[in-house]
Amino acid sequence: MPDEQRERGSIRAAVDSTDWTHYAGPASAMKRRGERRRRRLQASAALGTTIAVVGVAVTMNMNGLDGRDGLNKESATPQEATSSPAHPSPATTTPGTSNTSAPPTSYPSFPAKLPTTPIFPADPGKVLDSGVIGAGTVSGHQWQISYRIIPSGSAMNSQPQVNQVDLSLDGKTASIGGGEGTVLSEHGYEAFDQQFQASGIPNPMVVASGTPSPSVTAVDLRWKNGTVVHVPIVTVTGTRFASFAWDPANPPEAVEQIGPAGVQSIRITHDKSATWTNAKEPKDSLVQAAPPPITTPTGTPNLSQTPQVNPISSGILGAGTVSGHQWQLAYEIIPSGSAANSSNEVFCTDTTIDTTTTQGGCTSSQPFATPGINFTYSTSHTQSPLTTTYGAAEAGTTAVGLEWPNGTKTATPIHLVTGIPMAALAFDPDNAPSHLLEFGPYGEYRIPLTGHVYYNWTFNWPSR
Repeated sequence: MPDEQRERGSIRAAVDSTDWTHYAGPASAMKRRGERRRRRLQASAALGTTIAVVGVAVTMNMNGLDGRDGLNKESATPQEATSSPAHPSPATTTPGTSNTSAPPTSYPSFPAKLPTTPIFPADPGKVLDSGVIGAGTVSGHQWQISYRIIPSGSAMNSQPQVNQVDLSLDGKTASIGGGEGTVLSEHGYEAFDQQFQASGIPNPMVVASGTPSPSVTAVDLRWKNGTVVHVPIVTVTGTRFASFAWDPANPPEAVEQIGPAGVQSIRITHDKSATWTNAKEPKDSLVQAAPPPITTPTGTPNLSQTPQVNPISSGILGAGTVSGHQWQLAYEIIPSGSAANSSNEVFCTDTTIDTTTTQGGCTSSQPFATPGINFTYSTSHTQSPLTTTYGAAEAGTTAVGLEWPNGTKTATPIHLVTGIPMAALAFDPDNAPSHLLEFGPYGEYRIPLTGHVYYNWTFNWPSR
């Protein structure tokens, strides 16, 4: 058998034997796409082209690609796509309408044809030209990226018009960038959830957009479980864009750029930070109730202060077990080592989770805590499985605790530090409580906890 026929037979056998249920979309459509992808990969293999895919973090630049094209730009001619994707995802939903034939999915879907009406902020200015860059649905939530050309508002600009890009999530809109002139600039892939975080608008999804490298003919999102979703490429003001979104609870592992040289995988990673704050409610939040069973922490405080000095006093502000992890937050008061400090005593804390103890910081400002207990958590600085914090309660408080939406309550006793009632609390950031509780002769004070979770998503471009 000639080599060429044997080669075609092996490709067809691979296509026929593939489990197409791993792909999002009708099996026949995904099978056809798989055949096309294998033809492209076979063609690149015949040319002897390969790609080294090594993930490295880079800083995104909205002003250009900075030469980060891992594909062979010289050997291919870009194939422009229309605003209608060649392979729409199966659960297509036109923004502004509902899809009642299937339940919301945590994987993104795209409309068979982009909407023609862009969604603008309340005061878009004088719109000279406009259009839609991308749109879709994720987990029942709708998003749209649009652009508008408006007159330049400053004599400092070099052109009489400027462009503005707007992002809409479930009808709520925020501006996410812009530039001079009527042509939208090229840029690497970037997630835009930071703009909504800054605006205070609830953000149920992550929306991203980028300019595919010149030789790229297709863009996919790939999940760890093998699910692949095709992303449409559209041309707007002469620039190609691939726009997509995902549920932060089900993020894709990578965005893939496909071209004559093969598949370039751009890994997607993220850092997570969160805060939970409380505010005193009116007096009707004070009820007559006894605290749940209180267990007083026992044992020796785990201290890590450097250099080692004899503490004036020390103790445990809180301890326990959360989600299978043991924790302790201890304190020590040591002599001040500097005449510049506001007092001759310094208050330091040390947090232990499982077997690791870290110093949390020191202060010489007395009193060492003011009323209020707030929580912060960040995976960009620590991979701790718990969030821990300490604070002071109102005078007369004998215990503090937490309450979850299902009614579960926990409590820990107050520890007097220089006469101030203080305590430490901890919880799993993936199972946050709904209320902070204070107990005393006055009863139970139920204080709502409001949580804000922030993500910083990074597209890790492969090295050359």
